[in-house]
Amino acid sequence: MLGWAPLIILQGVFLGPVVATATGVAFTLMTWWIVQPTVWITGTVLPRDKAPTFFRALDDLRQQLDAPSIDHVVLIDEPNAAAYQSGGFLALAGGRRTLMLGVPLLKLLSDRELLAVVAHELGHFSRRHGRLGHWIYNVRAKWDIYLDSNPARDGGIDRLRRWIASAFLPRFIRMSASWSRACEFEADALAAQATSGADLARALTKLEITGSLMRSDLRTRLGELQAASIDAPRTFWNVVGEFVRDTGTTQLEAALADARRRPPRRNDSHPALDDRAQALGQSVAIPHWTEPVCAGELLFGANWATELAAANTRWHEKTAPTWRLQHLKLAALQAEQWPAGAPGGDGHALERLLADDAINATDESLSNLERHAQAHASDALAQYGLGRALLQRARNEGIEQMRNAIRLDKRLAVAGYGEILGHLHAHGTEAEIREFTKRLDLAAEKLDKIREKLWRHLLKEPLSPLPLWAAQLLSKAIDEDDAIDGCWAVRADIANEAELVFTVNILVVRVRHAKLTAEEANEDALIERYASYLGTLFPHNELARVRVFFDTEVMSPRLLERFAQVRGCEIRTPTVPINVGLIKIDSL
Repeated sequence: MLGWAPLIILQGVFLGPVVATATGVAFTLMTWWIVQPTVWITGTVLPRDKAPTFFRALDDLRQQLDAPSIDHVVLIDEPNAAAYQSGGFLALAGGRRTLMLGVPLLKLLSDRELLAVVAHELGHFSRRHGRLGHWIYNVRAKWDIYLDSNPARDGGIDRLRRWIASAFLPRFIRMSASWSRACEFEADALAAQATSGADLARALTKLEITGSLMRSDLRTRLGELQAASIDAPRTFWNVVGEFVRDTGTTQLEAALADARRRPPRRNDSHPALDDRAQALGQSVAIPHWTEPVCAGELLFGANWATELAAANTRWHEKTAPTWRLQHLKLAALQAEQWPAGAPGGDGHALERLLADDAINATDESLSNLERHAQAHASDALAQYGLGRALLQRARNEGIEQMRNAIRLDKRLAVAGYGEILGHLHAHGTEAEIREFTKRLDLAAEKLDKIREKLWRHLLKEPLSPLPLWAAQLLSKAIDEDDAIDGCWAVRADIANEAELVFTVNILVVRVRHAKLTAEEANEDALIERYASYLGTLFPHNELARVRVFFDTEVMSPRLLERFAQVRGCEIRTPTVPINVGLIKIDSL
């Protein structure tokens, strides 16, 4: 906003202080509006005619709560519900109201419990809630988006927004904390009036237990499935529902205890489960998943099977490629056939321990990582693996452990500080967040030189193929991806501005545009998917870069010539001629 200062000063000199003040206010408001983030809502819009029973219940709740009309109901694939107002001016006026509803909620809750959750979300829109409450709710939700952005891929504007968010949001959260908690209690009370306090308390308890199970027991179950089968489950949310319903009382009690022990997220305005239940006049008890029919069947009728199948399909399509690669890697580790030259150290012990912790996440698997890190004190990756495991368990000692890994190998800085910040955004202090945001930004900036010269390097400097073991696993991982028509992988050693040499693994993928759905044809999403393959294969002190070409666009002839010179870099041979019928422009 300081950029407007010269203009405002000139206004004051020539037009007087009143005009200058008005101009300053106008420019300040305009700048705030420009940088105000928008919540990008991804999901499936639910038409009224596809779930008339649900919409009748929604309209009834809206009238009881004196809430305005909902412009869209969007089905999402997370076990969550949320209410957002997008657009509008300064998050204060106008905009469109969207109710986001997780398909997993419809699978896991009864109809009464689901409607109690919906009533809570509508409570945030209720005219009884107060305009200030709406504003706080929207601003917190929107700015929180930038705290989770990826500094390694962010451009200048994105970094500026993330810096503003890291400086602004913690203070805003602290200043609005008591009001935000009051808003949540108020939304609970409104929901209890419109539905039932007992149903809401039971729904909240089920969600806490489900979240705990998905972090522990269900994670172990999925690890077992991944080790056993190369194919990801095609009915994932059915698996989750059946797993939760079949879990014994003792395990449910342990899951609830784990949820209660877990440190609260600092950005989460929701009070603790016990506090919310007490305010509702309810006690927290182990619920019974005994309802013969779930909320989706009762409220969506014949359309429920379609929506559940679509959610399962989306999960499978998103997960299947990486699942295949993880299975192949686990199979090689378990058979003690992890290829020579693959990361993992002596006897690949570290990779086996990390795989065991990824599957089981037990105290024993963590102890094994601790012993390995102590025995290999100079191994940066061993320290990194332990630090990551600790942070995933919300344990603060993981911060120093991760910093130790970075001290041993500065190439781990971006990944390591990213893990630390992920933990701090949930459980840290404002000062800690500011410190490590600065550290992360500095580390990411040092990679800018690599980003700038990477593709020039690709055309001029020495390249090598991926190690044979990595190329073979990658080929098997993409074997069933019909959208890929040509894939090349090379690696290069490139120095950053501090002359620290990074190994950069580069994947270039040619994609058949006609084989993709509209949602899949998002280039950023494809890059993220293919980068995850490289992240699975290679350690965190190496970099991964991906370039996607659609078959409707030209590939650089010089780039293709370079690939022809690197023996073994072709992972999949194109079946359709490249650049035929297209105007050739020799650039990347």
